[in-house]
Amino acid sequence: FLAESLDVIQDTDWVISLGNAFTKQYALYTPDDEHSALLHRCLGILLQKVNDRAYVRGKIDWMYKQANITIPTNRLGLAKAIGLVAASHLDTVLDKLKNILDNVGQSIFQRFLSLFYESYRTEESDDVHAALALMYGYAARYAPSMVIEARIDALVGTNMLSKLLHVRHPTAKQAVITAIDLLGRAVINAAENGAPFPLKRRDQLLDYILTLMGRDESDDFADSSLELLRTQALALNACTTLVSVEPKLTIETRNRVMKATLGFFALPNDPIDVINPLIDNLITLLCAILLTSGEDGRSRAEQLLHLLRLIDQYVSSHMDYQRRRGCLAVYEMLVKFRMLCVSGYCALGCRGSCTHSKQIDRTLHGNFSNLPSAFVSPSREALSLGDRVIMYLPRCADTDSEVRKLSAQILDQLFSISLSLPKPLGSSVGGDIELCYGALSSLEDVIAILRSDSSIDPSEVFNRIVASVCILLTKDELVDTLHGCMPAICNRIKQSAEGAILAVIEFVTKRGAELSEANISRTAQSLLSAAGHVTEKQLRLEVLGAISSLSENTNEKVVFNEVLTAAARDIVTKDISRLRGGWSMQDAFHAFSQHIVLSVLFLEHLISVLNQTRVTKSDPGKGENSVLLSDTQLADDILQAAIFALTAFFRGGGKVGKRSVEQRYSSVLAALILQFGKCHGLANSGQHEPLRALLTAFQAFCECVGDLEMGKILARDSEQNEKEKWINLIGDLAGCISMKRPKEVENLCKIFTKSLNLQENFQREAAAAALSEFVCYSSGFSSTLEEMVEVLCRHVSDESPTVRCLCLRGLVKIPSVHIYQHTTQVLGVILALLDDLDESVQLTAVSCLLMILETSPKDAVEPILLNLSVRLRNLQISMNVKMRADAFAAFGALSNYGIGAHKDAFLEQIHATLPRLILHLHDDDLAVRHACRNTLKRFAPLMEIEGLLALFDSHRINSDHRSAYEDFVRDFTRQFVQHLSSRVDAFMASTIQALNAPWPIIQANAIYVSSSILSLSDDPNILALYHAQVFGMLVGKMSRSADAVVRARSSLAFSLLLKSTNLISWRAARLDQADSARKGS
Repeated sequence: FLAESLDVIQDTDWVISLGNAFTKQYALYTPDDEHSALLHRCLGILLQKVNDRAYVRGKIDWMYKQANITIPTNRLGLAKAIGLVAASHLDTVLDKLKNILDNVGQSIFQRFLSLFYESYRTEESDDVHAALALMYGYAARYAPSMVIEARIDALVGTNMLSKLLHVRHPTAKQAVITAIDLLGRAVINAAENGAPFPLKRRDQLLDYILTLMGRDESDDFADSSLELLRTQALALNACTTLVSVEPKLTIETRNRVMKATLGFFALPNDPIDVINPLIDNLITLLCAILLTSGEDGRSRAEQLLHLLRLIDQYVSSHMDYQRRRGCLAVYEMLVKFRMLCVSGYCALGCRGSCTHSKQIDRTLHGNFSNLPSAFVSPSREALSLGDRVIMYLPRCADTDSEVRKLSAQILDQLFSISLSLPKPLGSSVGGDIELCYGALSSLEDVIAILRSDSSIDPSEVFNRIVASVCILLTKDELVDTLHGCMPAICNRIKQSAEGAILAVIEFVTKRGAELSEANISRTAQSLLSAAGHVTEKQLRLEVLGAISSLSENTNEKVVFNEVLTAAARDIVTKDISRLRGGWSMQDAFHAFSQHIVLSVLFLEHLISVLNQTRVTKSDPGKGENSVLLSDTQLADDILQAAIFALTAFFRGGGKVGKRSVEQRYSSVLAALILQFGKCHGLANSGQHEPLRALLTAFQAFCECVGDLEMGKILARDSEQNEKEKWINLIGDLAGCISMKRPKEVENLCKIFTKSLNLQENFQREAAAAALSEFVCYSSGFSSTLEEMVEVLCRHVSDESPTVRCLCLRGLVKIPSVHIYQHTTQVLGVILALLDDLDESVQLTAVSCLLMILETSPKDAVEPILLNLSVRLRNLQISMNVKMRADAFAAFGALSNYGIGAHKDAFLEQIHATLPRLILHLHDDDLAVRHACRNTLKRFAPLMEIEGLLALFDSHRINSDHRSAYEDFVRDFTRQFVQHLSSRVDAFMASTIQALNAPWPIIQANAIYVSSSILSLSDDPNILALYHAQVFGMLVGKMSRSADAVVRARSSLAFSLLLKSTNLISWRAARLDQADSARKGS
């Protein structure tokens, strides 16, 4: 009213006189009276109309002297009055303010008091500085826009404001902050009036505000906390003003502001009348930062995401009020961002289209008309919707109703923005877009319901929101949502965590088919990580339910692999027996084993892991060694995890798991058996843990299927590490299974038949061990038996001697009803293996020959009779006692087939081995002696010497006494020399060779046998050939042999030869011949 009245009055003198009258009114009011502040403003309005600079300066001095600036109301009134004057007399006002600032605390009286009273100096200085700051601020606020730029630049550029930063009283700080806020508003006002300019040193002003906003450690003012909150609220408002002006915030300044202000979201609720405005100011600041940042659509989207991610900690806080604040901030920013995407930003705060935004855009940002749309509007990908959805969607299931409403509105805003953005070039609009708009409409319906009806079931609302979001997400966004689910599931608000799990289940159920293997793998990793972090039992079960759903609706093998990889990592890096809440991977194993669909699939996957072999390169380069080692170690770790998983499956699968194991009984058992070899090999090298884990799994399997007898066999011999022991154990297990579960034998035979083609030696050895036993029980399935025989015959040339032995053992165990048709084939295999380079294989071949000769038909043996004979003769001099015994016994068994067309040739073989039989008849080993006795008895009929039959049946041949043996030798040599004189030469040659045998007892036997033949022989040729030779060897043995038995037999042989009548006659005849020869000469 006063201003309008003065505009009407044109009489300057009258106005001046009115000013003088106003001056006199000051005496009528006390300093703390509100009318004093009103009087300041009235005088200020009046001075605007006066052109007399001296008069104006004088009245300003008067107002300042009359104003009690210690009173905030009076101080504010003075500041506004000075601001009003500045509208017409800016330079005069600024000169006055500078003069006041330069003289703060400079009077003699003030200096004197400050020496004694620090509080006086501080309070007086704060009041003056507060008043000055307000006066500067209102001067800028009311000054003409056309001239304000230079004044503000001078004020800020000369650091005059820095002198105001030393105030300590809260009200003084508030005054300085208000002043800076007014400076910023002056810049905005100038832009509104068509004179835009950037605020120089704006970042420095922001730093001033942040400094004033903090708490001083030396503050001792009453009610400082409350006043501090008010100061901070004003500071946030001032920051909003400053970030709204040009130039745009730098990233560094933005980060400083955010660091200083974002923590206000964590302030407690009380006092609510102060806290709520402060939070509102903070949200307004965030929106201002968003609106004024970025040069294009992409950078604005990045700014939005940066701010949203900073607020995430409050959106997911365990405190209700923090979640409410965080969600409200997010919602408000999205509203502003949506407005920005649709119509651009106006620095003056206009909504929708306005002339300011267009003008500012042209002035500050240039012309975007020639740029791609991505530079003007953000792309949908830039919004990272998948990352954002998994942050806000679980909040729709929050315990707080306000949070639920805000979260739903946030999702609505996000998808509304995404659908409003320009479509990429080449994209087609079709049914999917219509479906998305339908889902968005459904989401908005849910929001409307939430606003109108608070009694609606939250779970129903949440399900509808999830259904809409599931449709609105693109494939890539869906993938990002699933990948980022771990933090949401681990949220401390259980309802939100459960909501995240339900959302994941819905997503993979409805759209799991869209996920690639890599997506499935990463999603499984996120869920497994969540399961490991969640210790609450029920919530963990729900997470495992989500993992099961992922397996069921996508590629279950990928999920199973991730589970085993995670388990392997835990086994290596953690003490899984002491994890809080239990080992999550074991819970996962139980969940799979109890799942009606996944149980069998998981069991089959574990079997495949146990059965798989590593493919290694024969000659890796240097760079590949570490990679191969790492891959091998990882494979071993996963294998161990699979064994742990099997144990958990057997023990925790319940009825569903047991049914799955029964259905896959053969596969499971075969896989466990195939692991025996490797685990025993590791145990031999000092790594006992794999074998213990396997045995635990095997015992759990026996308990699961009720095979108690098999469990007893395992408990008895399972930890025997010698190869023969564990191979025998597998044979015992196979025998037990054949008796208890005969229906499973055929399936097991098929599995082990295929397993003989596996790469790893230990797998083939275990398969051969089992198969060699199962052959005995294969009479009921001839087609499978044929395949088994074929494979066994093929693998008698396996690189592993153990496999060769076991395959041969299996061949000779073919059921009797089938053995006849395979005898020729088996004998051919045995014949080949008699020449094997490995002694254990040769021994097995001899043993198996003994077995099969008992039932072999003549037509199968006769073609290879001589070949067998020759090879057996070679093995009869083996150092292996068992080999010698079996070779002699097998040679005797051949006598049954030496009576046909090959009789004469076989008889030659008999005579060739006869010396060796006689010598080993008194071998050190009982088994060898027994084999030689039986073989001689078998040969007697073929030699057709009547006396030998009685001799080989006499008690002396069966006696183990030395004297009995020597009596037998005397009788045998007498018969031999008498009836087989033509073979004495060959017999003597073989016997003399035995004088160098590695066994002393055989040397002794050879000495006695050769001496006996010479003593009984009357053939001059024999005596001439061997007399001197035998005597010479006897002398050598007597003098040099270390064995008493050899020396004793040599002495006995001398006695025998010296007493021999034939030798005496022969020597006499030789002497007569020598004399006649001398006389004739």
